[in-house]
Amino acid sequence: MTGVAGWLRKSRWARIGAIVITFLLPLTNVLSAAILVMAARGAGWRSAAVDAGASLVLLAGLVQLTSEAGTAAPGPAVLGAGALWGGALLAGVVLRRYRSVDLAVQLVVVITLLGLALASVLIPDSRAYWQPILEALIKTAGLPQVGGLPDGWLATVAGLMHGVIGASLLSTVILAVMLGLWLDREVADGDWRRQFLELRLGRVLSAGVVVATVVVFAGFPSLGGGALLVLGTGFMAQGLAIVHWTADHRAWPGIWPLALYAPVLLGAPPAGLLLLALAIAGLVDNGFSLRRRRTNVV
Repeated sequence: MTGVAGWLRKSRWARIGAIVITFLLPLTNVLSAAILVMAARGAGWRSAAVDAGASLVLLAGLVQLTSEAGTAAPGPAVLGAGALWGGALLAGVVLRRYRSVDLAVQLVVVITLLGLALASVLIPDSRAYWQPILEALIKTAGLPQVGGLPDGWLATVAGLMHGVIGASLLSTVILAVMLGLWLDREVADGDWRRQFLELRLGRVLSAGVVVATVVVFAGFPSLGGGALLVLGTGFMAQGLAIVHWTADHRAWPGIWPLALYAPVLLGAPPAGLLLLALAIAGLVDNGFSLRRRRTNVV
């Protein structure tokens, strides 16, 4: 066994050290979560849970040491890392037991929705809780003053913050699963790339989109809108799988990813439209398969 996966499996402390090192690198969240995916797949949930617990303790100590006079509370950082690493651990365990990318992604989406529901119970008024925090962040970052923003924009974002955080965590876990399987490809069971290209969230989660839409119109925009953000993130991953599957089966030129990912670099509006289109494609694919081989296409 060679490469990154082999080194990570030499000892538990090697994996913990790798997680700590990733705090100093770009894409820290994705890298650390990918390491946990590999640990859970290779050594099982108990060993991976010990790794995650030790890393959370180290993270809490790091926050305390780097804060001024140790005044910063490690709670938010530990909570965020715990949620991310918990999702990665869960995905790794599912991959180890069932060897199914579909099931791993589906389960992570469902757990994220449950977390969103719990957050809505603990903090029922998302707008009142998050708006002062967002205003403070805008001022601290030196961005345009709150008064210069469109009317109601900040309040709308604050009302959807539970969903924004959930969607962000979900997208990171999905990327971590992809990265973890790629790093572990020498010992990965099954054709994981093919599984990603054929990713399908299923009709139950499609029905969840309908339920979330009804919840929005029933007078619960924060809960319903947040659920739509989470589900949209999952279906966006399925939409990406559709595009990459089609590129493989149509033998598109190697430069084609530039056309897909370039809008992300052009700013929020083009990126938002692209992500929305991918999510819609993923949703449609559950009812009408968009991935058909050439022999099945008229």
